[in-house]
Parts: sequence; C-alpha cells; structure tokens
Amino acid sequence: MDPVTKALVKEFSENNNFDDLPDSKQFEHFCAYSVFATRFPEQIETDDMVAGDGGDLNIDAFAVKVNGRLVEDADVVDDILAVSGSIDVEFLIVQAKTSSSFDGAEIMALGDNMLHQVFAESQSVTVNDDVKRFIEIKDRIYANAAKLKENPTLRLFYICTGNWKGDGYIKGIIDRKREELADTNQFSNVTFDPLGARELQRLFRQTKTSVSKTIKIDNLVTLPAIDGVQASYLGILPASEYMKLLVDDDGDLMRSVFVDNVRDFQGDNPVNTDIANTIKEGALDQFVIRNNGITIVAKGLRPTAREYKLDDYQIVNGCQTSHVLYDNRGAITDDLHVPIKLIHTEDDDVAQAIIKSTNKQTQVDDSDLLAYTPFQHGLEDFFTSQEGDLKLFYERRGKQYARTEGIEKGRIVTKSAQLKTYSSMFCDLPNQAGRYQGTLLKTVASRVFKDEHSPEPYYLAALAGYRFEIAIRRLPVEERVVRAFKFYLLTAFRYRYETSIFPGAGNKKVAAYCKSLLLHLVDGEKAKAAFDECVSILKEALSNLDLGLERDNAKSAPLVAEVKRLSEERK
Repeated sequence: MDPVTKALVKEFSENNNFDDLPDSKQFEHFCAYSVFATRFPEQIETDDMVAGDGGDLNIDAFAVKVNGRLVEDADVVDDILAVSGSIDVEFLIVQAKTSSSFDGAEIMALGDNMLHQVFAESQSVTVNDDVKRFIEIKDRIYANAAKLKENPTLRLFYICTGNWKGDGYIKGIIDRKREELADTNQFSNVTFDPLGARELQRLFRQTKTSVSKTIKIDNLVTLPAIDGVQASYLGILPASEYMKLLVDDDGDLMRSVFVDNVRDFQGDNPVNTDIANTIKEGALDQFVIRNNGITIVAKGLRPTAREYKLDDYQIVNGCQTSHVLYDNRGAITDDLHVPIKLIHTEDDDVAQAIIKSTNKQTQVDDSDLLAYTPFQHGLEDFFTSQEGDLKLFYERRGKQYARTEGIEKGRIVTKSAQLKTYSSMFCDLPNQAGRYQGTLLKTVASRVFKDEHSPEPYYLAALAGYRFEIAIRRLPVEERVVRAFKFYLLTAFRYRYETSIFPGAGNKKVAAYCKSLLLHLVDGEKAKAAFDECVSILKEALSNLDLGLERDNAKSAPLVAEVKRLSEERK
C-alpha cells in the first residue's frame, strides 16, 4: 500500500475507532466510507455496511439507497412505501483488496455471485448474516416492483491499492459481467467501476470538501443590501444550467444538496404530477410562470463575467421541482427556464431563517422543520459545551461536521441516531429503533424533541450509545452479533442503574436523575463494566424467551418487557 493511502486509512481508522481491527478490515471500512459517504445526506457509519468474513459472496461492503435514504433492514422498505407510495432504489456493492493488482478471477467471481446468487431467485450456497440481510432487503424491494419508479440501479466497485491503467483483459471481464447483469432486466442501469489508489484517495477527499459548481446566468436582478447577506439575486436559469447544480460527475442526482430542504421528495403526489405534466405536455416555455421557484443558499458565491461559482450550496426550497426535473430530464430543452432566488450568506442563523420561512409558505408538517426548533438549537449547544472525553457533536443539520477536521466520527450524533437512542432508553422502544426515521418519529412525536424538554436525557442516551458502540467494536468478531440488539442495551442500562423513576424530560428533576446515570459513563472503563452488565441482561432475557441472537429477534416486544424486568431485578 502506498504511503498516501496508508496515511488516509490510518487517519480514518483512528477517527472512527477502527484502529484495533486487522488491516484488511480497516481498509474495507475506509473503502465503504469513501464510496458511500457522499451518496447520502447524513453522516454514515460503516459498521452495518461492512460484511462479515466467510459466506460473503465476494461482498466486502454494501449499501442500499431507497428514496435517498440508507436502508439497513427490509422492514424499512415498507415504512418508506407507507410514506412515499413509490420508491427509487440504488444497490451499491464494494469488493476491497489491499493487494496492488486488479485480480481478474476475483472480479469475475464478484460478477458471477451477483448474477447467480445475490440477484437470483434463491441462493444455492450458505451466506453470512450480513449478506443475508442485504438479500432480504433486495427481495423486499422486488416484492414491491410495481411501486418502483424504474428498475433499481446496480453499482459495483472493485477496489485495490494499485493503479488502474485500463488493462484490456480486466476491462473485458468487467464489461462482460456488466452486460450479463444488465441482460437480467432487473436493473435500469449497471455500472462496474475498477478503482485504484488514486481514485480511492480522490473519493475519500471528496467526503471532506463542499460541493462546488459553476453555472452561467444571463438574467439576474440584484436585491438591495440585507443584513447578514453578502449578496442576493432574483432571476431565471435555463434548465441545462440548473441541472448542473443537481447532478454529480456520473450524472446521478446529488441528494446531498437537499439536506437543508426540510422535506424529502414526496413522490407522485398531485402537485408533483402537475409539474411533470407541464413538461410531458410540451409546455416548456410556460414552466417559468407556472412554478413558484427555487431557493438556493450558498456559503460562497464568486461572479466572473456571466458565470457564477457556487460553493457549499443547498437547494433549501424546490426539492420537489428539482426531482421532477431530474426524472424528466430526457424531455427537457433550454426552452424551459427555472425561476430562482440565489442567496449568498455565511451566517448560519440567516440561512436557517431563510430555510424555515420559505418552507413555511407551503404546507409542511412541523416535524419536517425539526432541525430549526429552539430545542434543537439548545441541544446542539449542550452537546458542544461538554468537555474532554464527554464531548459529542449533535448534527442538527445534515453533515454539518463532515468537513471539520479533528472530530472523531463516532462522536457525531445525527438526528436519526438521537431519535433512536432516546426512544430506546426513555420511551421503551428498542424494538422499533431500527425503523425508518419518519415512521419512528410519528410513533413518539408527543414524547420527544419538545421545547420544554431538558437536553440532559438526550445527551445521556447519545453518550451511552457512543460508549456501547465502542465496546461492541472491541469485542471478538464472533461476539459482535450483539450489535443487532444495541438499542436493548440502552433500555437495560436505564432500568439497571437508575436510582429513581425517570421524572420526564420536561421535569426540573431530570438533570439530577441523569447525573446519577452519567457516573457509569464518565470514562471507557466504567462504561465497559456497564456494557458487560447490560449484555449479560440481554442474553439472559433472550434465553428466558428461547430466542437467539438473530437480527429478526431484535424486533420482539416481549423481549423489551423481559429486559426491563431483569434489569430492575439486578439493582
């Protein structure tokens, strides 16, 4: 491995507490993060993406993207369908080798296993639990094929530490396997990319850099000076120029530019259907007067002649329009213009006010504006006020810390992770924590993220989640199956160690309540002792119910009650 790649892997592993893993596993996690991170709107963790050894069908890491979201369980597909009604799917598969050469036999085996095992109707060989989970998600998606917007995209990546020079023999194998997979008619598109050290380094560095695009704008009106805003404009943009802001170098929709848009794409609802019909019916010239427009907020904006370079930008209002334009891109010409509002501000408070106000002008559920409530601001501040080994970073807005150097990635707590840890510890719902974020939020809407709540129980749940995750990573490989039950460990922790009944997050006594529990998490040694106790409780509860450590059993409601009972007995 060359010195640059080796240094990047070392940095990544240290920042994510993977440095005690074998070199090959560190490399797999590094490759998974480098390939997948920019494809999702939130900070990702690779623990559930990297497959176990043996029975892996040449899959070292995988990710399934459904409507732009990472899906780690087949039931989440049903949750997303219940919300959206239709799904857009991308399968991502990585094979990562620390060797310096592209191995034709390995590449051929990966293609054959995709064709004859993973995407076959049934498997003729035994696969490990991780690959089994991937296949279950795949099967659930195809069981709902009638609700697919189009067939899924399949992206395969073979990664090694050598240099890709377009070797004809290897390229021939790749092309043949790609064609064979495409001929199954299961996919709308199949790509198979060989990545060497230089490509891998570039991908990893992209995870730390902001999106930057240059577009030509002919018609802009400069708005008067606004406090906190460097520049702002109103104008219209040809469709071809606007599409540059939406797609990556592969022509795929960049969902990361919609992170600050409070609503995900809502699918084929009446409004979006009407937007699409404007295009399909050929009324392209009328689009600009029929559409409410797009709001773009950029942290950097540099005009040069007729061109404008946008740095670190977000499409904060116009997610629906943008998706419809992308879905109908084949029918679009420059007769179609998009009305835009372009704002350059480096002030986060101003940007958030713009996001909130522009989205409040249309029908948006209050839960969609979650990131911009006073409670969320206070929670972010509370996390960053902690010191030393107790410091965590609450990611109120997607990937807000992704480009900040020196932060251990495991200490970044996303809204989704916070919702799951709090719901597990204080709402007694560890069996539902693996559900789609929107579905879980609806279940606990009246019990979480309220302005009158104190931040302490949220921080406590997040810290326990972080400490326990580190403990899981340091277990022997054969014992890490407990990860599927990690949210039950949070339930066990609360009931085992609380010295009084939880008074509620809005009660003034909650700070003292949390302080007594925090004593068990103040350092790694004490947290490991608590972790071991909670694992012991979990295993006894599973045994009492004649359940094994299989992932499906982590959805058991009776297991919640048994864990609570045993935890209270051990006080």
